Amino acid sequence: MTSRKGFTLIEIFITVSISVLLSAAMILYNRTGERQIALFKDQARVINLILRAKSLALQTYTEGSAACGYGVHFDSAIGAAILFKDQAADCANSDNVYSGPSEEIGKVVLPSGEKFSQLDFSDITFIPPDPRVVITPVMDSGLIVISPLDDSSQVKIRVNSAGQVTQG
Repeated sequence: MTSRKGFTLIEIFITVSISVLLSAAMILYNRTGERQIALFKDQARVINLILRAKSLALQTYTEGSAACGYGVHFDSAIGAAILFKDQAADCANSDNVYSGPSEEIGKVVLPSGEKFSQLDFSDITFIPPDPRVVITPVMDSGLIVISPLDDSSQVKIRVNSAGQVTQG
């Protein structure tokens, strides 16, 4: 009787099946991680835009510029956050909201696979010299939620009436 060394067909089949299952799980996990990283990146871009508006309002006061304030307008229809310079002949009577493309000075547009799934407010404006914060519609704090179109995950940005911006 001679002994044969090697693997049987069943052993090879089981090994290949386990390898395929592990590979599929890793690919799925990798795509989920990619999506989450993209959401965090866009969250940082929107937070940066809000903080830039706040910084410009402080800078405007020190420079003595004629701007009534700076703010960010959120448009869920096009998935964009628009940085604007609030301009009015009389700043005391300014509406403190985005009035159109003539006020636009910057923009963050979400990629085609993402959306603002929740927007508690449409505009946040920083008015020098404090800067005083005006949230439209008027509220103490508002939430912005960014998610993929399938709502499989999300990131949150909270802004309060003192101008504090936090994640989650």
